[in-house]
Amino acid sequence: MATGHFQSGPKSDVDEGFTPTTHHPSYSRGYQSSRPLIESARNGWQSQTRTQYHHASSSSGEIETPQWTQMVQSIASAPRFRRYALIYLSVFIFGLIGWRVWVSPRLQERTSLMNSLDPNSRTNADGHFGANATPQFNELIQIKQLDPNLVPGDLAGANADSKKKQRLVIVGDVHGCKQELEKLLAKVNFNQKSGDHLIFVGDMINKGPDSIGVVDLAREYSASSVRGNHEDRILLHRREMARTNSLADTDDAESSLHSPRELSERALARSFSDEQVQWLESCPVILDVGQIPNMGHVVVVHAGLVPEIELERQDPVSVMTMRTIDLHTHVPSSRKKGMNWAKMYDQHQSVLYSGFESTTENPRAKTMTVVYGHDAHSSLSIRTFTKGLDSGCVKGGKLTALVIEDGGKQSIVQVSCPGYVKD
Repeated sequence: MATGHFQSGPKSDVDEGFTPTTHHPSYSRGYQSSRPLIESARNGWQSQTRTQYHHASSSSGEIETPQWTQMVQSIASAPRFRRYALIYLSVFIFGLIGWRVWVSPRLQERTSLMNSLDPNSRTNADGHFGANATPQFNELIQIKQLDPNLVPGDLAGANADSKKKQRLVIVGDVHGCKQELEKLLAKVNFNQKSGDHLIFVGDMINKGPDSIGVVDLAREYSASSVRGNHEDRILLHRREMARTNSLADTDDAESSLHSPRELSERALARSFSDEQVQWLESCPVILDVGQIPNMGHVVVVHAGLVPEIELERQDPVSVMTMRTIDLHTHVPSSRKKGMNWAKMYDQHQSVLYSGFESTTENPRAKTMTVVYGHDAHSSLSIRTFTKGLDSGCVKGGKLTALVIEDGGKQSIVQVSCPGYVKD
């Protein structure tokens, strides 16, 4: 092969249109004297972008976008930024709703409660409810003291004497539901001979199928009870019929003077024997249970108590009917709308406890716990100083028992009820 000649094969499609640059003089000089070849490479998109940006920026009449604006737009357009922004916005919205719907109303309620319990807020002219004389009713018993031998003691005494174990089984509104009451007592393993004592919060009778059976069961177990508004109504009917010599009459159904509810209650009043009526009349408005460890002074009422008023000065009608209470005058009401009396009473006892906590060895003994019924609308409501046990058995809810053992140990036991009335 002759020197300096190179025989190439046929040209391929790839070779066509390819202009060799290896023989260009500038290439030889650049390759020999300048930087490596890789450093001479340029990205086409960078060159194009710079050219376009330079052309755009140099155009007359257009204002260049500030760099911080471009940075903000770049951050806002990032997917991660949008995701975090959505999360933070959702948290803020939910927090705002929670504050307005839940937190703020409760803070306002607490402030109102504290102001209502402040002695300085009382008016000198009228004072609060209960400060003046209360109505007296000779036909009812205001307060009765529970036998101290039935009250649970401390654990130390119970452990020292294994035979002395007391339990209080306090049952909510029964309303004549005897079968459910028997199921409940069986569920708590009620045993009178072992030291159990049965207490009713009132409204044992009326509405349900077997009011007489409930009274007989209570008498059989030597139970205690307070007078509820339904016992009070039946006893008033009975007293009125005795006064008018109409106890033996059976023509009430033909009379248009009474509503269907009154006719039913008058018939129930007639069905009780004198002994059963006498037992019902012996039930006090307030049952003073006494001191129980870790519960303080315990009382049982049907509906409620007004804070700061002694038991002897409580209005018996209000004790049997109250549901709410006025924050300014402390006047109780049977209406459902308003400040729940138990919430106000619980706050009052909490304030007392805080005051005695630093000055008394046993501050809980200086407080009072109220066990009550009546308020099926609120159903089971267990607070520190108030225990609401009416869980609407006769309406298809549950029958509830609060079991208190030695040492103040408390437990809730319930049974379901089929429901006998709609309202």
